[in-house]
Amino acid sequence: MAALQSKNCAGETNSKKRRRMHKIRRLHNSETNCRRYEPAQGLSTPHNEAVTSYLLGAITASLDLHYIDKDDIVSTCKTYYETVRRSFRYTQPENSMRAEAAKNSARSRARRKRLQESRQSVLADEEVELWMSATVDLMSDEEDGVVGGVSGWIVPPSFRRPDLSELCVKLQSRLEATPKYKAMHSRRLHIGPASERTPPAVTYNPEEAHGQFTEL
Repeated sequence: MAALQSKNCAGETNSKKRRRMHKIRRLHNSETNCRRYEPAQGLSTPHNEAVTSYLLGAITASLDLHYIDKDDIVSTCKTYYETVRRSFRYTQPENSMRAEAAKNSARSRARRKRLQESRQSVLADEEVELWMSATVDLMSDEEDGVVGGVSGWIVPPSFRRPDLSELCVKLQSRLEATPKYKAMHSRRLHIGPASERTPPAVTYNPEEAHGQFTEL
């Protein structure tokens, strides 16, 4: 019960942070606002400090957010500035390849996350223990393309244990036997060698490990 209450409190806190960020982003990017962060400058420069002061004053005066602590607003402004600065840096020619790589990595991880959640929905009771080791990084990548008239193929990670791979195959078969899933997803093909993606950096604890990875 204590753990659930703690989780609910954390969720409420995150929700408040998201609302503050949304409010600041909308105010900062408003067409009527001429005070915007200059991402090429540091946050402590006179211009950007003036922007933070303006956002702080406007948010504090807002009827629905007047109760928020000023330090929390300033912290959110700083976080939003970092978002603006990161976007600016990615637009620079020397960082264009890095930005594209980051975008592709995020897209692939989102696909693996959806795949993990879909497979988890068709688990049998006796498979739960093994599936506890199935992290997002142990799901197969998906790549676009057409082979033999069938679109889409999978690239499994080379570091996934054989028994977990066997379970993934079973779960995928169950999913593809579901009319709704089949109608919304392309058939998954295994073409070519395993993915060259490297294992995630983890702190290994033999007492807690579930044998996620093969021994390389």
